[in-house]
This record gives sequence, structure tokens and C-alpha cells, in this order.
Amino acid sequence: MVLPIACALDNVAEMNYGKRFLTSEAERLLDFAKLSFLPQGGFGYLNNLGEIDTTKPREVYIQCRMIQTLGLGHLLGLTSALDHINHGVDALLDLFYDKKNDGFYSAIDLSNQPTTLNKMAYDHMFVMLAACTAKVAGCPRADELFSIIDSVIDRYFWDKDFKMMNNSWDLEFKVLDNYRGINANMHAVEAMAAAFDLTGDQKYLDRSYAICHRSIDGFAKENDWILPEHFNEKWQVIRDFNIENPSDPFRPFGVTIGHLFEWSRLIIQLEIQLKDSQLDRSWILPSAVGLYECATQSGWSADGSDGFVYTVDWQSKPVVRSRMFWVVAEAVMTAYTLWVITDDAGYLKDYSNWWAYIDAHMIDRENGSWFHELDPNGGVVSHTWSGKPDTYHAFNACVLPLYPLGSSFIGTVLSLQKKSSDSLP
Repeated sequence: MVLPIACALDNVAEMNYGKRFLTSEAERLLDFAKLSFLPQGGFGYLNNLGEIDTTKPREVYIQCRMIQTLGLGHLLGLTSALDHINHGVDALLDLFYDKKNDGFYSAIDLSNQPTTLNKMAYDHMFVMLAACTAKVAGCPRADELFSIIDSVIDRYFWDKDFKMMNNSWDLEFKVLDNYRGINANMHAVEAMAAAFDLTGDQKYLDRSYAICHRSIDGFAKENDWILPEHFNEKWQVIRDFNIENPSDPFRPFGVTIGHLFEWSRLIIQLEIQLKDSQLDRSWILPSAVGLYECATQSGWSADGSDGFVYTVDWQSKPVVRSRMFWVVAEAVMTAYTLWVITDDAGYLKDYSNWWAYIDAHMIDRENGSWFHELDPNGGVVSHTWSGKPDTYHAFNACVLPLYPLGSSFIGTVLSLQKKSSDSLP
């Protein structure tokens, strides 16, 4: 079933980045993502030319993002990818799942041996997201995957006392690391939103709300929207974490501009999900606006050149000046989301300006996908990321504006499927 596009931008005069552009770019990104298919199982790490880099391990979060991206593309009728979805789920269950100790390996080599020594919440949240998408796509083993990951999160990652996710265990789930992180919890919100939309189980909504309330109405608001990322086991801020390794791809020092945008969008989508709930929603829109304004003011052209810097310090001064593709992708999604919610034309202007930056600098029209990292002058670099392993953020930025805004991508698909079914004679 091809689900109908209902792009709100169609009614905006002189819109360069509307339905035609977004659809074409989404389809181009899906074609690139399919190049990651590995006959021996799962998806490989793509280099700048769209070739699999066999020196890199297969990482579980990339498997899940490919399932998510290709799954959404398939469900929306933008591509045919059921074989890819099934292939990815088989890899998660047969290669990445630790049948002895439970949970999923972060990465495996080409001989299917784990290459890391811990089990990460970040990875497991993406397994949940992939399982939800695979279930809706009709993957035969998706129920099995969903049941396993739901149990693992319940047993090892959800902290009932702090109502946040733990971050990392050893391979045998015997030793819990003292570090706690906002990044994994942000993606937990994304995964729980999809799980609630799919199942209706209140557990997922309650967890998502608790994480958002503590992280945003608590940590972010208390720090003037400069959201801390790194904490100890008692959820006390560690302000100098990774100060010696500031460009870490997952746990960089300081404040991550892209996460401020991502949180802003996610809590607005949470509010959509809370429409029938008695939980307090009054803090959500002001928080979303605060995060957005902080990210824009601190991140865009912070060093005098166009583009968003990767990170800033506690005084909002740039630390890592690389322009990451995923940061501007999250920025355009959040600008669009706030425009839909508030009808404020300023957000639509930001949306257009930032897409123009992507169009001019990030999109690789010769070799496919988007350049993952640029220096402040627009040169392609690989200080933090090498190659092009990830189409997830870019694809999401293309499809979000094409359909009615929902509480999750899967929630939007389910809503469109119901509407199409109800309209049949």
C-alpha cells in the first residue's frame, strides 16, 4: 500500500523544500541504504563511495537504523524493502543476540564474534525501535525480537528508582557501569513512543514521560536549556566528562547542539501522545521552544561560518566546530515541527534556510547520501565519523514533513493505514 502524502508545505508559496524535493531525496537515500546489504548477515559499514568497508565491524545500532529507515520507506511506499527488513531482523536474532547471557552485542566482526565488552542501553533502544517497525511491516520474526528486547530493557536498563535508563553493563549483565547518559535516554523516548503507538501499553508512555520530565523540565530547565549529557550513578552532573576527548561520537564533552533540537521535537511528539492523558503537559511547549532557541543561538554560525557546530561548552562557546550532517537534519525537523504546532513563520524561515545549507553543502550528488562531517569551511573531513554508514537522520528529515505530524514515525504510519482502510468502500 502506498500511503498518501499530505505535506503541509504544499500550501506555502515559493517553498523550495517541499514535497517534490523531499520525496526525491528520501528515495535517493533509500537506494544508498540498500547498498549496505551483506549476504553473510545484516548490514555493513558504508564508506564515502557507498561501498562496504570490510575493515569495520557490523554495529548493532546501524543494523537497527537500516531496519528503521528501509522499514519506514517500505511502509510509506517509497521503496520495496521487505527482504531487507527480514534480513536485518534475522541478523539481530541469529548473530547479535547473546543467547547465553541475554541482550545484544554492540558490534560483531565478519566471523560473528563480538568486538566490544559491554552491552549498551543506546544499542538496545534502537533494537526496540527496529522491532516496532519490523512488526508493522509484517516481518515473520518481529514478534520474537520485540519480546526479547522488551524483556531485556525491563530487566537490565529501566531503573525504577530514578525512572531513567541505565547506560552500560558488562557482557554477562553482572556489572553495571557507574556512568549514566542523556543520549541513551533520549533514544529510549523515541523507542518507547513507537512501542506505545504500536501496543497501547501504558508502560511505555509512562516511561517516556518520566524520562522527558526529569531530563527536560529538570536538568535542561535548571541549566537555562544548556542540557548536561553526562552523569554519575546518582544522576549528578559530571561537567568535565570527556574533556580530553571532546569529539567523541556518542559522549562528547559539553553540550551537544543536535540533541537540544532532537529533544525539542521528541517532547512535542510526546505531547501529541498525551492527548488523552491526565499527566501535566503545561511544561512541554515552553521547554521545546527554550531548547530550540538555545540550540539556534548557541549552535548556528557560532564561530562565524555557516552551519551548526557539534558541541559547545558551559558558556556556549564552540568546542568541536565540525558540522555534522545529523545535527542540521534534526534542526530542520524541529523547525518544521514547531511551525506546525505554533504557525510561527519564523520556524518556517529557519526550515528553508537550513535545508538550503544542506542542499548546498551536505548532499553528495556524485556518490550518494550526505557527507557526514564537514569542517567550518565546508570541506569533507572524518575527525569523528568516517564514511557514510548512517542514512537514518537524513531520511527522517525528508519524510517527517511529507505526512501529518504524529507522536512517532510508526504512529504516523499506523494512523495513515487506518485512514486508508476506513476510506475503502
